[in-house]
Amino acid sequence: MSRLFRLSLPSLCLSLGLAIFPVTGLSAQTFEEAAKAYQAGDYAGALAGLRETALGGNADAQLLLGTMLFNGQGVEADYVEGLRWFKSSADGGNAAAAFALASAYRTGAGTARDDAEARMYFERANTGGLIAAKFELANMLASGEGGSADSGRAVQLFQEAADAGHPGALYSMGAIYAAGQLKPQDMDRAAAYFRKAAEKGQADAAYNLGLMMVEGTGVEKHPAGAVEFFQFAAAEGLAEAQTALAFLYANGTGVEKDEAKAVTWFNEAALRGDTLAQTRLARMYFLGKGVEKDLMAAYTWLSIARAGGQDDPELAALLEPEMTPELLARAEEALKDWEAATTSQ
Repeated sequence: MSRLFRLSLPSLCLSLGLAIFPVTGLSAQTFEEAAKAYQAGDYAGALAGLRETALGGNADAQLLLGTMLFNGQGVEADYVEGLRWFKSSADGGNAAAAFALASAYRTGAGTARDDAEARMYFERANTGGLIAAKFELANMLASGEGGSADSGRAVQLFQEAADAGHPGALYSMGAIYAAGQLKPQDMDRAAAYFRKAAEKGQADAAYNLGLMMVEGTGVEKHPAGAVEFFQFAAAEGLAEAQTALAFLYANGTGVEKDEAKAVTWFNEAALRGDTLAQTRLARMYFLGKGVEKDLMAAYTWLSIARAGGQDDPELAALLEPEMTPELLARAEEALKDWEAATTSQ
């Protein structure tokens, strides 16, 4: 349960709206018009007069101009100039600009990665009241990125962000109570936090809640109810959830047994690198369950899983004697294709 929700700089910039641009000062009307034009997708209209307003010291205009430069909206993308305007806006007290700048330093977007700078600007954005910054700062404090670790303050910030409804923070509090290291273990509370996060679209929380429902940990045992949460997380691309869902279909747990659907989800997870799914997909191909029997495919997926550290000696003992030189040659070609595809990603 180490996955934590993250906000990327592009997602922040693309979501900037008039609501976070308070209208202040003599340049207020010009900025208000620019913000409305930006929201309407009229980037040329937004840029008209915006630079002058930004040069006049309007921190909100500086943030909007930096956003457009960074994203290449209505103008050729210029990361350096965009970040310069973010800094000017942040220095003027704009919390959203501080968050954008921190995100850039954290991810190395448009600049060299610098965790210390990221942490400093997340701190500023948190002081300015941004809940997303509170969550990101908590992550850095928990891991010791950009400075000394401070698990006590990290938990406090996670809690504050969770109380404000932040999906990632809700998930984090669930993980904290489930682990029982930073807080006394409390599986009931963990399940409650995972449920709240899942209801807000947090895929990892949905997956973990599904596991708890299958096992009856912290909640009443309810495999049929777990299917819904696994399905959501699986549709979001979470490989672990895809594998879990495949097992439910393969075994008929909480859902009508459907080996074809099991193969579909094992395949999705296998393609995302889940080694357990790769071994189970290999078994399905070997046995011809839910899919036409294919020894070459079975051998290929077993080999991929082995390369990733997951073996299935029982399957290998049955499969390898049946592999002809022709099948082995085809499998080797398939493995080369897999390696080329995964190396280029």
